[in-house]
This record gives sequence, structure tokens and C-alpha cells, in this order.
Amino acid sequence: MKLFFRFRSFRTKLQTAFVLLGLGAVAVTNWQASSIAASALQRATLDRLTALRQTRANQIEHYFQDLEEDVAALSMDESTISAIEGFRQAWAELPGLEPGSPAGRALRKLYERELPQPLARGWYPADPRAQTLQSIFLAANPHPAGERDLLREVKAGRYGAVHSRFHSTFRHYRSAFGFHDILLILAPEGRVVYTVRKEIDLGTNLGREPMRNAGLARAYRRALGHNSSQAVLEDYAPYAPSGLVPAAFAATPISRAGAVIGVLAIQVSIDEVNKVMTGDRGWRAEGLGETGQAYIIGSDGLLRSDLRQQIENPAAFYSQLEKARISPAIVERIRATGTAVLTLPMTPELRSVPLLRSRASLHLNELQWTIVAEIESAEALAPIADLRRRTMTTGILVSVVFFVAAGVLAAAVTKPVLELAGWVRRLGAGELGARLPEGSADEIGQLRDAFNRMSKDLQATTVSKKELEVLAGRLISAQEDERMRIARELHDDLTQRLAALAIEAGRLERLPGAAVESRAGLDALKQEIGKLATEVHGLARRLHPALLDDLGLAAAVEAECRAFVERGGPVVETEISAVPPIPKDAQLAVYRIVQEALRNVQRHSHATEVRLSLTASGSEVTLRIQDNGAGFDRGGTGWRPGLGLASMEERARLLEGAFQVRSKPGEGTFIEVTLPNGFDR
Repeated sequence: MKLFFRFRSFRTKLQTAFVLLGLGAVAVTNWQASSIAASALQRATLDRLTALRQTRANQIEHYFQDLEEDVAALSMDESTISAIEGFRQAWAELPGLEPGSPAGRALRKLYERELPQPLARGWYPADPRAQTLQSIFLAANPHPAGERDLLREVKAGRYGAVHSRFHSTFRHYRSAFGFHDILLILAPEGRVVYTVRKEIDLGTNLGREPMRNAGLARAYRRALGHNSSQAVLEDYAPYAPSGLVPAAFAATPISRAGAVIGVLAIQVSIDEVNKVMTGDRGWRAEGLGETGQAYIIGSDGLLRSDLRQQIENPAAFYSQLEKARISPAIVERIRATGTAVLTLPMTPELRSVPLLRSRASLHLNELQWTIVAEIESAEALAPIADLRRRTMTTGILVSVVFFVAAGVLAAAVTKPVLELAGWVRRLGAGELGARLPEGSADEIGQLRDAFNRMSKDLQATTVSKKELEVLAGRLISAQEDERMRIARELHDDLTQRLAALAIEAGRLERLPGAAVESRAGLDALKQEIGKLATEVHGLARRLHPALLDDLGLAAAVEAECRAFVERGGPVVETEISAVPPIPKDAQLAVYRIVQEALRNVQRHSHATEVRLSLTASGSEVTLRIQDNGAGFDRGGTGWRPGLGLASMEERARLLEGAFQVRSKPGEGTFIEVTLPNGFDR
């Protein structure tokens, strides 16, 4: 800025100013446009994320609600009840597996082959009948793991007959509803007597280790403790029979004639939740671009659904985990299970880039889950950066055009502007009659004419305005002096004469021998003289209030408000704070304004309510008067202020104060006067 003012050439200044204004306008426009666009785009993105989040939430809630209803309905189906009864009898008749038999050796080899060694030793069934079931349906099953449900017909006595009868039905249910597994559990024994998928939980006892603390066992115990047939939900947890993959369970009692005979459990894999949360991997089609996703977090801060990057680009996902310094044990577990659910904590370090995010709690009975939809801010707001680049390029081109145009314009206006500057200096030096010679009819010529008119008007009005101000001050001072003289004469002369007349009338009234009629007339005359003396005293007080000199401004204003009521005006609601000492002329101005305002209320306003406040701050004294009277329209045609308003305004102006009046027809009038507190006189 200092460099700009050092330029002596008007042309250089004008060119510089035009370029700076052009760049400034473009910069402000760019900033405003990009800010508005960014805000709008951010709101639109958040709205889209919120809509997607709500859609996903509804889908998850409906999925688990339907799951509970399906489990409850299936548990009351006659085929389920008959199946649990049949498997109970069949379990009792199952023969135990002979130790060291070929079937037993085959079962042990299966455990060693399909399970890690710690699991192989801990999970091998101790019950001989459980060994028999697993030998038939796992070790001797011609189908590989994951397809063992294809085995329908087996030679296993009554158990084989019951299995052949009901397996197809349960297998159809599992396939139709997308369940991972359907399990039948005897109650109160807690024995798993049937599963569709035929995993190593078949035949196990849920009341004993290692199944006692598994999610299936918890769901079984909660279902038995439930008072209704409504299903219970058990949150996802690693489930060893499924290879430590996270599994959730829905369970409900199976009853016959009011007695609980078993529990129906549904194993829910994480795949169904992932399918819903990824929109069947349709992120881009749903407007989530390259970085948007939706996922679920449990109350423990761990995932309940997999992240997009893990599904879409595993290599980049594991690289990101390493950059975020996630524990190698956690990374290895994710690699082993193929899922981050129940393993990866959603810490801020996991995604260090700025995000736009929408989150909400899911409405599931037992599950305290939170659903999140998010996208990287850089991707969501990418159009804003492009807008800024294009706007800045446009700004540079506009600035070049401005620079050239400013040079041409400066050359055309420099000479007449310099001439005008000289005449302005003459006018500023006091040459009020300075006139520019006639020139062109363009804008510069109009500026010449305006200068000449201004000079002429200034010459004609400057002196008269000062004289009017001086005259107004003298008139008000003369008015106050005359009021003081008249008030003194009324008080000192006329009041004393009236008092003498009252005394004489009293003397005549007391003369002996006076007639009764004469005494009555003299008494009435004495009373009228007293009233007249009181009115003369009040008139003298209004002309020059002695209270103002004796007791100060606050007392004088309160006395005037009481006198206003005595003269027939409405009650004045006053609020007068402690007013510090101020000059006499200021006190008198405030008092006269109060007098004039109350007189206007009584003469013109016809108000029923009047409020007056007189307050003082550190630097000013403020008077406010408000009524609910007829009011007036200052902007109306033909309206002119009366002498009362004019005198109030002039008194405030002479003391360098401010006067404000607001009024509307039918809405009363408000007057505010502010005088400086501390001026010198």
C-alpha cells in the first residue's frame, strides 16, 4: 500500500488500482464462490452419506428383525418339534465309538488335518456318542468341508432315519434364508444333536469346555432364560468350530405342551452383513466414488463388518495397516481369518486423511452397534479445486485487460483531473467563489459543473448556517432569561399581593357585626385567592424551576411528572437513576425537554400510559419518554414538526447531543435524548 501511494503518476496509480481491484474482485469472488460451493457440496455429500447410512441401517435392522421372526416361526413349526423329539430318542440309542477303531483313528486324523494342533487336542469330543456322530458325518463323509450338508442318507440306526427325514427340510431353510448353519440343541442337557453344515460342534455339550464360553452356548443359555418365544441375539464372536471366523447366533426355545424340550439356534456368518453394508460391492453405483464406504462398529470399538479397501484392494489395505502401526499380531489374524471383524479397532490413526462422515446408532434389541458412512474430503470436494484454478486463470486475464484499459483511461482524464485538483485546493484555501471554466459535456464536464454549483452553494450557505446556529442559541438563552424574569416577578410581586389580599379578606371576615352572608362571601373570596396564589406559584415554578437549582435534575423531573398528573395527565411511570453532576445548561435542557414532551402528550397524544427513564453512564446522560397515544407519521404528506419537537431537537443539538423520535399512527411516540456527560462549559 505504501508503494502504491509513492507513485507520482496518476496513470500508474490508476493502472495499479485497476489491477489490484480486478485481482481483489476475482479473489473475493473466487473465495466466496468456492466457499459457497464447498459448503453446498459438503452438505450435499453429507446428505448423501446420511441417506446411504439410513438405508443401510434400515436394511440391517430389517435383516435381524426378519432373522428373529424366522427363527421364532421355525421353532414353532411341527417339523422342528418332531425333529428335536426324534433326535432326543436317537441320541439315547446311539452306540459309542470303540477306542482305537479304524473310525476313531480316521476321526483323529481329520482333527489333525483340519484344525491347528491346540484346537485339535482341546476340541476332540470326549463323549463316545459324539465321536460316533462326527465319525459318520465328518470323517466318513464323502463330501469335503463346507459341503458336508450334501450327505443325506446314512446308516446309523434311528439317528440315520431321523436325519434322513428332516435334513432336507432344514437344509432348504438354510439355503433359502442365507443362514450359515441351523442347529438343534436338547434342553436341559445342552447337547447339540443336529447341525446342517456338520462342523465339529456336532454332538458337543454346551455346558462343558471348550463349548461353555462359545457364542452358541451363551445364546442357548439366554434362550432358556427367555420368558417368551421371541428369539435372542448373540453378538459376533470368534467361533472355533467354524475356524475362528466371527459368528453371531439367534436362538429361541422349542416347546411341546408348554414344556421347553430344546433350543433352535441359527448361526449367522459375517458374509450376510458384509453383503448388505457393501451394497453387494456396488460402491461406485451408489455415489461413493473411490473412497466412500459404510461399515458397522460394535460397542467395543471393533468392526462388525469389513472395510471396502480390504475387500477391493487387500494389498493396499495391509499396507495401510502397517503405516497406521497396527499390531503385527492383529494384521496376521486378519490375514488368517480373511476378515477384520472383531479384530481391527477403528482408531483415528487408521485413516489419517480428512473425512466427511455420518454416523448413527442401530436400533437392535441386544446389539449396541453404530453404523458409519464416510468418504474422503479430498474426493468429495475435488470439483472445488478445479473451480478455483479456472477462476484464478480468468482473474489473471481480467487483470491484464484492466491494466490496458486503465492506461487508456488515465491518459484521457489526467489533464482535466489535475486542473480540477488545483481548483479544489483554491476552494480548500478559503476561496469560496472559485469557478472552473466551461469544458466538455462528458463526465469530467459534469464534474466541473458540480464543482461550480458546490462552490456557489457553499459560498451562499456557509455564513448563514453559522449565523442561524448562533441565533438559535441566543434565542434559547434569551427565552430562558425572560422566563426567569417573569417567574421572579410572579413569585416576588404577584404572589405577595395575592397573599396580602388573602390576609385582608381574613381580617374583614373576623370584624364584629359583619353579616353572615358577608362572612361567607369573604371566606369564598379567601379560598379563591389561595387557589390563584397556588396556580401562580406553579406557573412560576414551570417558568423557572427552583427545584432544579436547589435539589438537582432528578428531583426536578420527578416534581414535573407529579405536576403533570395534577394537571390532568396520566400517571407517569418513572425510572430515574442516580445522575452525576452535570452543567446547569444541560440540566435545564433535559428539564425543558421533559416539560415539552409531557405537554405534547397532554395536548396531542391523549395517551393513557407514559414511561420516562433518566439514566447516566460513564460518558453520557440518556432521557427516554414513551407513550401509547395517537402517534403521527413523520413521512406523511404535508407533515411538519411543531415548535415543541423543533425546540427539543435544537436544545439537544446546541449541547452536542443526539435527539431521536419514532412514532407511527396508533402506536404512540418514543423520544430519546442523549447528552454527553463531562463536556466543559
